[in-house]
Amino acid sequence: MRRFVITLLFGWLAMIASVATAGTFPLNDGTKIVGTPDTIAEKGVIFLLEGGDYSPRVEWDKFTDEALRELLAEAKTEAQKDMLREMVDNLEQEVTKRKEIVVKPIQTPDRPKHGVGIIGLFGSPAGWFIMLVLYGANLFAAYEVSIYRRQPMAMVCGLAAIPFLGVLSPIIYGAMPTQRPPPEPLPEAPPQEGVAAPVAGAGGEALAPGAEAGSHQAAPASSAPAAPSAPSLPEPIVFTKGEFSFNRRFFETKFAGFFRLVPSEAEKDLVLMITSSRGQFVGRRIIRITPNELYLQVFKNNASADEMIPLAEISEVQIRHKDSL
Repeated sequence: MRRFVITLLFGWLAMIASVATAGTFPLNDGTKIVGTPDTIAEKGVIFLLEGGDYSPRVEWDKFTDEALRELLAEAKTEAQKDMLREMVDNLEQEVTKRKEIVVKPIQTPDRPKHGVGIIGLFGSPAGWFIMLVLYGANLFAAYEVSIYRRQPMAMVCGLAAIPFLGVLSPIIYGAMPTQRPPPEPLPEAPPQEGVAAPVAGAGGEALAPGAEAGSHQAAPASSAPAAPSAPSLPEPIVFTKGEFSFNRRFFETKFAGFFRLVPSEAEKDLVLMITSSRGQFVGRRIIRITPNELYLQVFKNNASADEMIPLAEISEVQIRHKDSL
């Protein structure tokens, strides 16, 4: 009985000593462990808690700098102290390195003093390339203006080829009104059969049919038959680029009658005259149309053919009577 009491007394004293030596070890996640380090190994630390239970192994990366220093003070063996001392020294070196970081002021490079502005474009290959691209774009603009405004292409593009001043050529000719072609003369009526043409006399007077040129007897004006008057033809309807947008919807709405296989009474004597950069095309029917191209049925040498005309190249479209061509 006496031995049991002594053993129990020593157990109480050991428990009191362990509670007295228990420490507080803060972790990186904000929590704290209150206890005594029981096992210190390479994978972490196992603590003896106040209630006599053991905590799960706590890995080294979860301890704060303060907790590592407390563990170094609680280490019992030299191996444990060497391992913890190395961790603490590495922490102090990292803190020292952080304090030694010096932010230096940024030194901006000096700006070039020569070869800037417009003159600088001619001092590099990139500048010459940009100038050549602009030069070619100006010539192309002059070419398009000459087609759109119906101006002489050689004159517009020739003036645009002048360095620097050539920029004004497409601007000036683009502001001019579009030149209209002169009206085509009406065809002369053929002489009727059985009626002789009047013969001019010596003085330039017209003689009656059958009279000799040397005769001074002039035929009366009432005896000569009156020439038949030419039939009146409808005026052509003209659609010019700039006033209208030549796209698929334009042709389907304005020229719906020209899509039919058999033309109606209103379109049977009418033809389409399309002027583009490739030339003039006259046809009676639009075979088909796409968002970019138009196919017109034309007649060449008593044979029909389908001509493909890009919509972007069309400058004018006319609806004319077939006898006015």
